Amino acid sequence: MGVAGEETTELGAAEGEASLKVDVGHFVEVDYTIRVKDTGELVDTTLEDEGRKAGWTEKIYGPRLSIVGKGYLLRAIEEALIGMGESETKIVEVAPERAFGQRDPAKVKVIPLRRFKDVDQPLAVGMKVVVDGREGYIRSIESGRVQVDFNHRLAGKTLVTEIRVVKILRDDAEKVYSLIRAFIPEATGENTVVKVNKPSVSVKLSREIYSLSGINLAKQAIARETLENLQGVEKVVFVEEYVKEQPSG
Repeated sequence: MGVAGEETTELGAAEGEASLKVDVGHFVEVDYTIRVKDTGELVDTTLEDEGRKAGWTEKIYGPRLSIVGKGYLLRAIEEALIGMGESETKIVEVAPERAFGQRDPAKVKVIPLRRFKDVDQPLAVGMKVVVDGREGYIRSIESGRVQVDFNHRLAGKTLVTEIRVVKILRDDAEKVYSLIRAFIPEATGENTVVKVNKPSVSVKLSREIYSLSGINLAKQAIARETLENLQGVEKVVFVEEYVKEQPSG
């Protein structure tokens, strides 16, 4: 399916796949690679091979969840997913207006070098800085002045995205697990147990997961998204279990 104002190229779908097509509200696991059209610069990918080619060694790879229409991915990409089937692949060209906007020259500011006296590392062109709560990138440093660009670094760029529908989730427990993975990438099938017994959902995480930084915010987000997006669910319970260790020998 094409999206108005964007160039879309169908690459085909595997024969014999289920006839279910992506629609608004569906939980969909997607693989994608996003590049800047003019330069080929890699912006993001779920594919480990592509990421490692770009030198990305710290990223956790794997299909990304989209609840279509909820803004988990760029709106233009989510719209392009509608009508696709499992294993189907599509290339979508996203104009700046539907990505990170056009560049605004008024967002490029000249700031006295002395404002950066508390920065704990030498300033350099391309370095990310925060000034008065705004994030920007240094464009130049000269004569005691620093030029900072507060535009998003991808503003004005046309993006090319190759997307593949890995799976359309049908099972409620799978949907909850996919939400957990979206907010806690360290969660796996070995350290996470999900039980759906409507109107309740129970989530049991390992002790190692509960010790992660930001886990309480992640739990709140998982509960909120589960309650909003799974029909018939009225309560989410997180089970935190500690077992007495038996003495060795």
